[in-house]
Amino acid sequence: MTEVLAVIPARYASTRLPGKPLADIAGKPMIQHVWERVSAVLPAVVATDDARIADAVFSFGGRVRMTSPDCPNGTARAAEVLAHWEGPRPEIVLNVQGDEPLVQAHDLETLVRLMRRPEVRIGTLVTPARAADRMSPNNCFVLRLPDGLCTSFSRSPECCSIQAWRHVGMYGFRADVLPQLVALQPTPGEVRERLEQLRWHESGFPIYSAEVAAAGIGVDSPEDLEYVRGLLAAGN
Repeated sequence: MTEVLAVIPARYASTRLPGKPLADIAGKPMIQHVWERVSAVLPAVVATDDARIADAVFSFGGRVRMTSPDCPNGTARAAEVLAHWEGPRPEIVLNVQGDEPLVQAHDLETLVRLMRRPEVRIGTLVTPARAADRMSPNNCFVLRLPDGLCTSFSRSPECCSIQAWRHVGMYGFRADVLPQLVALQPTPGEVRERLEQLRWHESGFPIYSAEVAAAGIGVDSPEDLEYVRGLLAAGN
């Protein structure tokens, strides 16, 4: 898939788990687990502003690009990587979170298939929400049409009418769209809900979605880290 590039943003600073990309999981830093799973499917690069993460990526043979410490989020890091990319310019850029060491190949492939639809400029993933998902104030829920077009994003599952869809935080972008997105100003919905995708949605950029079986497992706390360690120790 040479027309696709997966960018893996990795930030050292974290309020609840500083240095988490380098946290040891089954004898490897977390970022190595992500890299190995993503690069087995797509051309990939880690985007970071921290030399410790860059050194770790180099040590296991991964590809890394240094980005500005002023990048506010993974979208901005992906756009910066694209702006300075050497060689053939990819048509599609995926933003794959650097704190999901259990990312699944079929989810990446599902997102790429979605992005190859001619009408899709921004794509993401959703999964049917479970009862436990509805209880967390940190989840995002999506109202969508049968063709996958997202019509609403909210922290509240009440935004969904019949089927509640939980958003899975992996994005695809057409290369020409990324610079436009990072130039946008915050919108009221984004500020209210703390959801970056509402900036794009409220600025008139259609976002499409594809369904996957389950949400990824992000590592945001020491408890998450121990849970993932247990899963990988069990061979998952």
